[in-house]
Amino acid sequence: MLLSAGCGRQGSSPATPLARPLTIAISADIRGTNPGVTRDGNTDAILNHVVESLVAYGENLTIKPLLAETVETSPDHRTYTFRLRHGLRFHNGAPVTSAEVKWSWLRMMAPDTGFRCRSWYDGSMSDGVGSRIVGIETPDRYTVVFRLGRANSAFLDQMASPQCITAILHPSSVAKDGTWIAPVGTGPYRISEWRRGEYIELTRFDGYVARDEPRDGYAGGRVAKMERIRFVIIPEMAVGISALQAGDIDILPRVAPYLTANINLDGLQVASSDQLQWHVLLVQTRDPMLRDIRIRRAVAQAINLDQVAAIATYGAAAANPSAVARISPFHSPSQDIRWPYDPRAARALLAEAGYRGEPIRIQTNRKIPFAYDNAVAIQAMLNAAGINAQLEVIDWATQLSNYFEGRFQLSVFSYSARAHPLLSYAAFTGSKARNPAVQWDDEVARRLLGDATRAATPAEQQAIFDRLHLRMVRQIPIIGLYNEPSSDLARRDIRGYRNWPIGHPRLWGVWRAGA
Repeated sequence: MLLSAGCGRQGSSPATPLARPLTIAISADIRGTNPGVTRDGNTDAILNHVVESLVAYGENLTIKPLLAETVETSPDHRTYTFRLRHGLRFHNGAPVTSAEVKWSWLRMMAPDTGFRCRSWYDGSMSDGVGSRIVGIETPDRYTVVFRLGRANSAFLDQMASPQCITAILHPSSVAKDGTWIAPVGTGPYRISEWRRGEYIELTRFDGYVARDEPRDGYAGGRVAKMERIRFVIIPEMAVGISALQAGDIDILPRVAPYLTANINLDGLQVASSDQLQWHVLLVQTRDPMLRDIRIRRAVAQAINLDQVAAIATYGAAAANPSAVARISPFHSPSQDIRWPYDPRAARALLAEAGYRGEPIRIQTNRKIPFAYDNAVAIQAMLNAAGINAQLEVIDWATQLSNYFEGRFQLSVFSYSARAHPLLSYAAFTGSKARNPAVQWDDEVARRLLGDATRAATPAEQQAIFDRLHLRMVRQIPIIGLYNEPSSDLARRDIRGYRNWPIGHPRLWGVWRAGA
């Protein structure tokens, strides 16, 4: 298989620098600047403007070259050959060569780096998604060859992941002792200022060479039309709407559907699309109470998934119990199977399990869109079925830390957009002993994921994903709610902005009219 596309024009820029940056709201501060290491959704969205990978997802969720000019896959899916585009530069002016690609990947693979998805590439997910990279060769200045220990048809999907960004960096990004400094990347923008708790500002990299193609997801031409862009931290949606209407910000992403239906849209435009982000209820199967499958099933049957989706999204989203997004070509009718909503059956299961009204706490936060609304709806349904559900409203940073450590009973959560079901399942399937953030610790599920990784055809993968979903429904390590709908609002004078299924805002190719 060969991916190929045109490779380059100088990124265009306005004739006159703008007095003020393009401004966009984010719900919380970033966690750091180390790609794939200190990360969450906001962090990923910003860093994807600063750093780039060899390949990226296009608008239609297929893999396309980015820093690579071409990508060649061997028939056995064990050798991947990348030929780099010529003339690329890092933010410090140094040329991009195969040497920096190899250095970046060896750094990601080093245990001390803390790369979140290292297990995809080091062979430690022996039963799951991934394959050990047994060699990275650089036969010439512009060619990089990855050799895998076993077949991995998802290797390019993993490499293109917008969460675990496989950033190609210059070695000056770290100190001599390996300590992280800042990303010296290849993207159309670079970080110029981070005022913690207030904003992160990016400045156009004038040495950037954009691809010839039109903007295409995270691929295509990343033409930086604005000299500066600023991500402003606005935790409260109501404050963000007021700031947008007043002209203090230009773009407000992820506005709840009921708000877009009930606010004054004069002077504004709406950009909407179906999304991949998956809202869920995490279930801690190691909890003394929730390790009982009868209690977990009672929780599942007490929740009306259709009502949760309708309440939170103002009817804009349908329930999705599956890790396979509704817009995915792999979302078959089997993916819609779930426990039926039945409060009476839930009460009977609670009585059988000897439940006596002990509190079961639902962790949530008020910063991430939909999280609090989901929690309130679920709490009411659990209480109605006889479960003493109590909300534990905490700040997002604490909830995220608790997620990574497995410190919760139930937790309203969402998984960032993952374009391939293999990556969706890999986000929560594995060994709790090795990774407390794992939700589903099941040997058979891990083996099925490995089978899907090596499957030769999409039809074979489909059969495996259907089996995985049915097994997950039976074991209830997680309860899927829905895929988040997205409506982004922008000022009327903003040009070129639109959202897409991955959900992260892309501010290349965007400008203010009259600039």
